[in-house]
Amino acid sequence: MYAEINREFIFTYLSGKSSALQKQMVDEWVKDTAHEELFYKWLVEFEIQNPQYITELPTAIDRFRAYAEWVEENPGAAVATAGRPSDRPQIYWKWLVAACLLLGTLATGIGFREALQYQSYDSAFGQTRTLLLPDSTRVVLNANSRLLVPRFGFGEKSREVLLTGEASFDVRHQPDHQKFVVKTPKGVDVVVLGTEFTVYSRQEKARVVLSKGKIQLRYQEGEQQKQLIMQPGDLVTMDHANKLTKKSTAQPEKFSAWQDYRFVFEDMTLRQFAELMHENYGIEVRLENDSLANRTLVGSFRADSADELLDIVTKLFDLKLVKSEHSVLLTN
Repeated sequence: MYAEINREFIFTYLSGKSSALQKQMVDEWVKDTAHEELFYKWLVEFEIQNPQYITELPTAIDRFRAYAEWVEENPGAAVATAGRPSDRPQIYWKWLVAACLLLGTLATGIGFREALQYQSYDSAFGQTRTLLLPDSTRVVLNANSRLLVPRFGFGEKSREVLLTGEASFDVRHQPDHQKFVVKTPKGVDVVVLGTEFTVYSRQEKARVVLSKGKIQLRYQEGEQQKQLIMQPGDLVTMDHANKLTKKSTAQPEKFSAWQDYRFVFEDMTLRQFAELMHENYGIEVRLENDSLANRTLVGSFRADSADELLDIVTKLFDLKLVKSEHSVLLTN
């Protein structure tokens, strides 16, 4: 029976045009975990070709939830009867529950397509996360960061990932010299063959530090599309307008020291420290006045938590720390 289920068969099913018997065939087919990736692949293709199916998202969410509840109450039912919440195509109940959760957390059709096309890897505040991609590339996500990796075709035609936040990459060279590309929301793309580097991309600025190998930066500055080749030890920073500054560093590894919960400060102002605490831990640090905000931190410190790091800074400057429900106040 499985031999009859192909791409066209599933497209007909997703369009709501299948017969009761065809629906039952698909129900049985999707219960086999070996078909999971293929079903996702065809689902993505169908959604891209038929965007009208997600235009009424709130209505779709309600229908999916109603159907999932009915299927959980009637697990033995193979085919839905007419007039039930499942007049739309029946899908194996686990898939529907997952779809309900997915749709319930997405606000737009763009988010829905992203969730189907990409596997999302996220790190929480104060957490680092190590990933091994299908091409054997090693990635370490810093706190409050996200990496999107294509669900299908990664390593076949291209190796492109999307990063928001900060991550270190150890890219594995491929026999066919396939490029590895890190894309960022700021429009800065890092193109590599095989190398080690760290990318930082937040709302106001971006930073790329190269430890080994060679990479190419592609970025938009104003109306111009620009490129830059980086060598080991190069440090490139960009402001909110993507204006680029390049310099060299003798210790590129210190920019990825956060992997070992180590913080290296070189004349970092306490104002900048407050930004770091907000980005990495989600904590708002308020400073008593500008004089205090402009004082600078120098040194290398290990801290396994936000409280440890705050304790180090308050002791260094002999400060008083006052905690409230949503923020921390540092005073002299």
